[in-house]
Amino acid sequence: MSKTTSRMLLSPENIQQQTRALWEVANPEATPEFLDLYFQRRYADERNVTVRHDGKVQAAVQVLPYKFLFGGKALSVGHLNGLCAEAGAQQQQLTAELLRQAHRKMYEEGQLLSFFIPQDEKQRKAIEKEQLGSYWTATHRLLVPFDVPENYRPDLNLDILPETTLGRELWTFYNTFGGRHDYEVRHDRDSLETAIQAHLQEGGQLLVARRRGKMVGFCLVIKQPRILKSGKPSKKDCYGHIRFMLTTDQNVVYHFRRRIGELLEVNEVAVTGGCPGHGFKESKPYAMARVIDVLGFLQFLGRVHPGLQLTVGIENDEDIPENNGYYELFEGEVRILEQRPDNVLTAGGLAALLLGSQPVQLPLMLND
Repeated sequence: MSKTTSRMLLSPENIQQQTRALWEVANPEATPEFLDLYFQRRYADERNVTVRHDGKVQAAVQVLPYKFLFGGKALSVGHLNGLCAEAGAQQQQLTAELLRQAHRKMYEEGQLLSFFIPQDEKQRKAIEKEQLGSYWTATHRLLVPFDVPENYRPDLNLDILPETTLGRELWTFYNTFGGRHDYEVRHDRDSLETAIQAHLQEGGQLLVARRRGKMVGFCLVIKQPRILKSGKPSKKDCYGHIRFMLTTDQNVVYHFRRRIGELLEVNEVAVTGGCPGHGFKESKPYAMARVIDVLGFLQFLGRVHPGLQLTVGIENDEDIPENNGYYELFEGEVRILEQRPDNVLTAGGLAALLLGSQPVQLPLMLND
């Protein structure tokens, strides 16, 4: 394939149909119900980046914008969702061209960081390459056992019941109390409800807590089998997995735990949360990231952490050459250096350096 990609005039409907077909091949585990949900609720023509040749979509990815709290201050980030390319000898070349377009789009839109959640470890290793996006693992997750204290006393005025209707009350509660960690992605109503519906499609439950009729929390939980030493799921041993929980009342937290055990008929419940990459033996690599606009990100960093001092070089960013250079952050100001510093990273390495030591929360992200 030549560097100049043919751009035959295609209708948005045709591009969407071809994109979905490519997704189905690249993600055979994705159910038709999930694809219907995604392409009805999250897909948007203006967010879809493609590589096309002779009227055929050969690679595609959705660039989904989010607000992300970094040190408690919001910045604009992108999430690469549904990355797929035709299998074959040109797959790596197609992926490289696709990511180059996606990164340029984010740069021009003012997004400072990009997140990507790999499907497996093979894709994680591939996407680290400088010619394939230069993403580095920047966030980790930890599955923590969740028990009820011995001195816990049930709240007789509290009701927790499964629900399937996603009304305005649920969104208002999340929008009021959610996304308040210092390092956390914030959802809009569409992305929140799509993630919850995808959870329900998988057989999970939405539990809503109300005290005297007023919502005081909600929780997403699914019954999951334990994985045996053989790598196969157990047919008998299951636990309750809390994927997301939001409440401002500690008593509600423990009431959720007790209710989950009753509803799912399990003795053990665990909750997923973000954690730093170091110091937690059971942590698992999760989302990868790269800086999209190095100068803009360092200037943002100077405003959030004016006491931070950092000297760093960025090299070999072929997708966004403007990032290549040597920088010094001192007393909240960024200046460009002439001399190459000792600390030289990729755009992904810089993201991992600044995010890897933080308990980054990326709840309810669509990983398919």
